Amino acid sequence: MSESPQNSIANSIAPLSESRMDTLSATNVAIAPLGDPGPTLGMPPRSIDTTAFQPRRRATVIGLLSIVIAIWLATFLGVTGMGMVVVAFAICFLVGTVATIHSMLRWENAHNAYEKERAAAEKWNTRFVKLHSESTRTASVLSHMTDGILMLSPATEIVLINRAARYLLALPDDGVYLGRKFAELVRVPEIVEAVRRARSSDVDQNVSVEIVDGSIVRPVTVRVDRVQDTRPPHLLLVVRDETEAQRVDAIRREFVANVSHELKTPLAAIKGYAETVELAIEDDPDAAKHFVRQIDDQCQRLEDLIADMMRLARAQSGKGTMQVQSIDLQQVIDQAMASFLPVAAAKQIALTVDQQVEKVYVMADKDAALAITQNLISNALRHTEAGGHVVVSCRRESTGWIMAVRDDGVGIAPEFQERIFERFYRVDRTRKMHDGGTGIGLSIVKNLTRALSGTIQVISSPGEGATFEVWLPGAK
Repeated sequence: MSESPQNSIANSIAPLSESRMDTLSATNVAIAPLGDPGPTLGMPPRSIDTTAFQPRRRATVIGLLSIVIAIWLATFLGVTGMGMVVVAFAICFLVGTVATIHSMLRWENAHNAYEKERAAAEKWNTRFVKLHSESTRTASVLSHMTDGILMLSPATEIVLINRAARYLLALPDDGVYLGRKFAELVRVPEIVEAVRRARSSDVDQNVSVEIVDGSIVRPVTVRVDRVQDTRPPHLLLVVRDETEAQRVDAIRREFVANVSHELKTPLAAIKGYAETVELAIEDDPDAAKHFVRQIDDQCQRLEDLIADMMRLARAQSGKGTMQVQSIDLQQVIDQAMASFLPVAAAKQIALTVDQQVEKVYVMADKDAALAITQNLISNALRHTEAGGHVVVSCRRESTGWIMAVRDDGVGIAPEFQERIFERFYRVDRTRKMHDGGTGIGLSIVKNLTRALSGTIQVISSPGEGATFEVWLPGAK
């Protein structure tokens, strides 16, 4: 037997232990052992029976002693010559036979003992591999979480911390944190006080604070829970970045305010015109007709706003309400051009199309592609002065096509180019609210493009016009 059971277990566990340490290091999760290991694994260690593996000194001594006694007894009885040789040969044969049988039995016992220990070693190895796999997955999950996770001992010493926690709490990545007091590292009074209250009571704590990280002020929420599964109980801290949530909440409040304003303006105008008509219908019929036309215009504005909001809702619902198929994008552009050529002529703007030699086929919903094209052309016409130019073109890009709408209007500053796709957002706040658009056209374009698995970008500088480029996947 070339390898003992003890060596087999050691050789199986050693490389896995090194691998586990490498894995935890690679995942940027620092974990310290808990003070109480918890329940046993169900396979308590036991001593190994080594009797079958020990040297056969006693059997050898007994065999030699038997031969000596037999020869002495034969000499005492007066056996000489050939008789002594026969006696010696018989005794040796008998002792050898007994020794051989004993060795065979001993070998069988040793083999059984080895198999028993090998099976036990395999069970321990299997369990260790399972625990190693579970710990690796847990460490990987913790390292990829966007929320920060910390576990504190009853003495508020850090026993676990992931990368997100270090980032959100503005702690250096190369620091040593295991075993250190939490209050020594995180000097935020509100969080330290929440940890103290959670430690002294069974009530979970929640606190919202701002973490200063250099020039960045990051709003975070911290939840402190007691972990009752460990003895004594530990504390678990979950740190969540609220930057995006606050941004979305601000956009929501702004959207509600904008919608209220957009609806209030035409409704107030309709109410005022209606009261004026009521007063002028008998004294000045011509003025009454003028105000009725104004009421009709305001009603049309409300209808356009509601229709655009319904289009936006449809765009945000994704592909579920669309019929994506191979369509001729050039035909869609021509259809949109037919609608806006009279508008461009009235504003004295040259609206043209760069025709493609080859057919432009993309995978899209025809109505969605038409809405994208119409909104981009309408946006370009609204922001281009008389005598300007708006050009629509297509070009192949990778596995799809890019439709570009270029104008030489007022342009857009870089700091506003992301926000122009928000609902009701206007770069120029001094611009009159009603300029022929509802304020959500570009938001519809962005959401429809995303639903069609496309992308959109704007290339612009103030005073140099703007180019909106929509990429759509080509038809196979």
